Amino acid sequence: MMRRARAALAIAFAGVALAGCAGWGAMQGSPSPRIWDVHRARFVPRDELEQRVIATRFRLLGEVHDNPMHHALRAELLRALARAGRHPAVVFEQFDATHDAALQQAQRAGADAEALARAGALDRRAWEWPLHEPLIAAALAAHLPVHAGNVSRTVLEAVVKDGTLHAIDAAWRVRIEHAAWDEGKARTLAHEIEEGHCGKIPASLVPRLALAQRVRDAALATALLSDATADGAVLIAGNGNVRADLGVPVYLGTAARESISVGWVEVEPDEARAPDLGQKIASAHPGFDYLWLTDAVHRPDPCALIPAPKQASAGAR
Repeated sequence: MMRRARAALAIAFAGVALAGCAGWGAMQGSPSPRIWDVHRARFVPRDELEQRVIATRFRLLGEVHDNPMHHALRAELLRALARAGRHPAVVFEQFDATHDAALQQAQRAGADAEALARAGALDRRAWEWPLHEPLIAAALAAHLPVHAGNVSRTVLEAVVKDGTLHAIDAAWRVRIEHAAWDEGKARTLAHEIEEGHCGKIPASLVPRLALAQRVRDAALATALLSDATADGAVLIAGNGNVRADLGVPVYLGTAARESISVGWVEVEPDEARAPDLGQKIASAHPGFDYLWLTDAVHRPDPCALIPAPKQASAGAR
């Protein structure tokens, strides 16, 4: 279900087109919060995850884009960093890198979250503003520098249309060329894209969409490294982008050893009662160090929102 939900969001949010929030981190019938430590195979308390986030240089925080709880919980993690005396940069997938200078100027002028959204030319409709406002407000209140990390729509369109890397920034190209990528990863990403679009895109388009996704992840990795302060950086992006096996960490090079990937996963009430819940969720959502489980937001069938194979998206994951 969640892979298909991600697919609809890829179409609905900040992509490239060619031609109810429940309780605070709780799930019904389960303790609050439910945070699964993938490597130790156990649920851990919130403060344990906070300490890992504080101690790690590059913190990659995922999301399901239209779930307000995910944004609120990540805002709490930003506040925890500030309370610990850390002042990392916060790189947002929601802002295109072409607007980063405008974001810096707005922050120097004392902009609030609304003014920053204007300065960064945030696509309010695509990202359903003000869903991300709590995150931006938390970063500004803690005096954490906000940066843009995404690739512009124009560049992504060129990548998908041409199927090459000619149109991209040289720094992104270098990260892609030197990434630890292989045929197994390529097949997995292609499968994710096909499933993510509910089988409604031509097979010939899949490699181009995969290349566009790799460009996005390489750009976000570049921003994390170049914008990091002495206390490192935080990435705010979709779950697919922060996956250590396919996403941004692949393009961090040796800095990936200093990173942590946290995914936010929606769970239905009947799933929440499963005795082996953590193991099942980890198996269904590979590539994370921690998985924070929350109630699901109820939305229409995402596959019904995806048009027939005439159109496709290289958008958010």
